[in-house]
Amino acid sequence: MPRVPGDERSSVDREADAPAAAPRDLSDRLERLPPGHPSSPYEADGTRRQAIPRLRDLDVYIDDDESNGVVSPEQLTQQTRRFADTDWVGRRTEFRSVLDAAHGGDQATDHQHTLDPDHQYWTEERSIAHEMIIESIYSSAKDVPNQYQAIIAGGLAGAGKTTILDHHAGIDRSQYLTISPDDIKVELASRGLLPEIDGLSPMETADLAHVESSYIARQLALRAQAEGKNIIWDITMSSKESTELRIDNLRADGYTNIAGIFVDVPVEVSLSRADARHRAGQEAFEAGEGLGGRYVPPEAILSNADPEWGSKNRRAFEELKPRFDWWVLYDNSVDERDPVLVEASWRAESPKETMPWPTKS
Repeated sequence: MPRVPGDERSSVDREADAPAAAPRDLSDRLERLPPGHPSSPYEADGTRRQAIPRLRDLDVYIDDDESNGVVSPEQLTQQTRRFADTDWVGRRTEFRSVLDAAHGGDQATDHQHTLDPDHQYWTEERSIAHEMIIESIYSSAKDVPNQYQAIIAGGLAGAGKTTILDHHAGIDRSQYLTISPDDIKVELASRGLLPEIDGLSPMETADLAHVESSYIARQLALRAQAEGKNIIWDITMSSKESTELRIDNLRADGYTNIAGIFVDVPVEVSLSRADARHRAGQEAFEAGEGLGGRYVPPEAILSNADPEWGSKNRRAFEELKPRFDWWVLYDNSVDERDPVLVEASWRAESPKETMPWPTKS
């Protein structure tokens, strides 16, 4: 039965309310898809497709620099440049016009692949694709322990959350399943499930799957939380309400150790880095590498400006500090400088130097 996007109840409540349905093996359902369908195991000519690479095997675009999470000008110039600065500005303007037309023409995936006028129920074929993505991500985390521990990482686009989590917070990422709507957009792109628009790379159309990627992330979280698997929610934390709901759901599912990590950068820095990453990914795509640069609409960043805290994201984090068992705040606003640990709160009975999560040895 198709699932309803936006249902963020705890997995216990979801399972209690779910109607009974006859089990159907995913592999059988895939075999019944028409050849050539993006999720079918067969090409249009009937030959069996090669296995889709896992997300971690894809070289999609230049991501966080180890020093500060930004694509530097030096990194850009190391690639085969396809755009002069003036050409990039022109292309960006033209690209935005095409993308706006796609949104206006109902090419967003939640409009293209749902059954009802309110766009709440996904088609059977799209539901199968969702299950495949969830199964792929979940199976890659089969060794992650079920210790009911969670980290919610927030920050504006380009803040450098991945760098913080990988290199500065001392976290053993192998002990967590990371849930990221942005990573799921890459999964959709790698499977040919994003809209194909002339002149745009696959990842440039990812904004058309914003609702769908968030929905898949929630379904992945429901599965993980039902088992108490350690998870990292990698989000922007732009909404206090949605972040608080995540905390509530984790608590309802028995999570007793929930940490908050926030990486702070000014809105202007976020805009600059988001554009640099988009350009770097597109440069690589034009050179025959990866899926293109992921585009973050500038207004999505600008709308988060806050006169007191710099961003609504930072405000949400500040207001939610009491809801976390542990929290850490980093400043990563200066290029070519390591992130700075600004403030942290630990449980009173723990040594301050002891990290509140499984750490690297």
